Amino acid sequence: MAMTMEWVKEQFGDVEPMSIELAVPNELCKILYSDEYRVLLGLCRRLMSENELSERALLLTAKVINLAPAFYTVWNYRYNIIKSRISGGEGEGDGDGKLGDDAALLDKELDWLDEVTLGNPKNYQIWSYRQALLKLHPAPSFKREMPIIQLMIDEDTKNYHVWSYRKWCVLFFRDFNHEIAFTDLMIRRDIYNNSAWTHRMFVWQHTTPSSTQIISEIDNYLRTKIELAPQNISCWTYLRGLYELFLRENYDPSIIRFAESFVDGVLETSTSSKEEEEEQKDVPDNIESSYALEFLAHVYSRESSKKERAIRAYKLLADKYDPIRSKLWQHKLAQLN
Repeated sequence: MAMTMEWVKEQFGDVEPMSIELAVPNELCKILYSDEYRVLLGLCRRLMSENELSERALLLTAKVINLAPAFYTVWNYRYNIIKSRISGGEGEGDGDGKLGDDAALLDKELDWLDEVTLGNPKNYQIWSYRQALLKLHPAPSFKREMPIIQLMIDEDTKNYHVWSYRKWCVLFFRDFNHEIAFTDLMIRRDIYNNSAWTHRMFVWQHTTPSSTQIISEIDNYLRTKIELAPQNISCWTYLRGLYELFLRENYDPSIIRFAESFVDGVLETSTSSKEEEEEQKDVPDNIESSYALEFLAHVYSRESSKKERAIRAYKLLADKYDPIRSKLWQHKLAQLN
């Protein structure tokens, strides 16, 4: 704190900090700000009110962000300071030299941001700020962003903010070259990583694959992953998504037989509802995959000739294999009746 106050006196002796407290009489729950927080935020508010876009303001925002990394207004203020230094603040260069200066300034800012990111991986302001900087950059590089993305994903393989940022980068740079291989690496690392499966689907959606490619994806990749972990909702959701988005939901007989192999024959129906009720008492307590049963229920619900199988599947899900979502399955049944 002593060093902070010395720096404040040196840099901001001419600035009167604004109060960050409401000073409401008989305040029920007064916030106990630290002295450092009160001083730095008060100074920052004053400079923001005067729109000071100076070097000392830039240094101050770094200190405030260190104390309050989720303070979106300060991030926006810092962005305005950086933008004011980029080719007159409008991003229009006046020659190669100026563009080079802009790139060096933004690279330096990204280096600073890397350090902040390491300590705040789930702060969405960080990732929004990275996007804003890349949009300003005269020569942005996906290659430069890769190490911090990989480091953050290695630290938390399901960090939503990092995966979202990677999607944004892929679209911004129009570079899908490494994404399928990357998702395979992450799925091999953790087959239950839904973020990786979602990213893989995202890649297919933005690369207009042929039906032959999708069929190959199902037969040569996805089936083996389902066999490794049949009770993995990510795999079955991915399978259904591929058929819905690219194959017009034309489920071929082989994939239906494949799904049936994980439900232990529980869809073999009787001719009467009474017999069916008795049969349900005899079905196994567990099946290899309730998600395979859910998949089959959906497929059969689309064909009038298979309606009875769909009804049986939803009843089994509601009563035995997935009762926690019984309301959903009852809703599906009501739609069939």
